[in-house]
Amino acid sequence: MTELISRLTVYFLYAMSSVPFLVWAGRSAYSGTVASTGPAPWPGITSTIFRVLLPLTVIFLYAWNVSAGAEAANTSEWVPFQFLLLPPAFGSIAGYGIGYFMGKRRII
Repeated sequence: MTELISRLTVYFLYAMSSVPFLVWAGRSAYSGTVASTGPAPWPGITSTIFRVLLPLTVIFLYAWNVSAGAEAANTSEWVPFQFLLLPPAFGSIAGYGIGYFMGKRRII
């Protein structure tokens, strides 16, 4: 039981560390979508690159480095540091999606 509580606490704290990035990306995607003057509003190409594509690159790089195929290729020792970049990456992607849909529907 103690191990279960310990694991849940770690996962909870890990998830909570992505909240600031979720809020930051959501607010910027929302304001970009609201300010868009095109017929189909969206946050813009720069926001999409920095809030979605770059975090996806970090996630895929981490997944590659922990996969079994990467062990044969003698991967780097940066995997623990890449693990610490996952909450900001997931928070940024989720915040972008939430902010985009809220801005598209003009919620708030």
